Amino acid sequence: MTSYGSMTQKLAPLGIYDLEDGTRNALELRVFADELDRLFDTLDEMEREFFIATAQSWGIAMRERFTGKEKSSLPVEKRRELLTIAEYVTGVDPTPQGFEDFVRVCGIEDFTYQEVGSHAKLNLTIREDLDSGEKKLLEERINAYIPAHCTVNIRYTPNT
Repeated sequence: MTSYGSMTQKLAPLGIYDLEDGTRNALELRVFADELDRLFDTLDEMEREFFIATAQSWGIAMRERFTGKEKSSLPVEKRRELLTIAEYVTGVDPTPQGFEDFVRVCGIEDFTYQEVGSHAKLNLTIREDLDSGEKKLLEERINAYIPAHCTVNIRYTPNT
């Protein structure tokens, strides 16, 4: 039911307002109702976008920018999956799967890595085209994630 329908349904039984089409009361109610409907639509959109499971546009993009880079080329379901992983990556998971999940959470999909020697060194190859700001942010995040006794060598080889 629209706001106008709801208001007229509640006001009509009172019998003190003339709610016939074209009357001043009806016109004022329509103006208020149109704005209320717009506000309700905005609230519905906000409620939808604030949750990963239901977000469809700016809610996903906002969270992606917070955790890494926006991945607008991926389908919405894949983006939700990556954001859900990001919600659970809170500490250092020393497993290979943990490192892979972390790199994906940072917004990188096309990469390989290799442990070198005594597991204190990683070679990470990223095959995505990143600008200098994205590279710097990624390196800061990886260095903050990796334990202090480990080193990570990052090599960028963008696909062309």
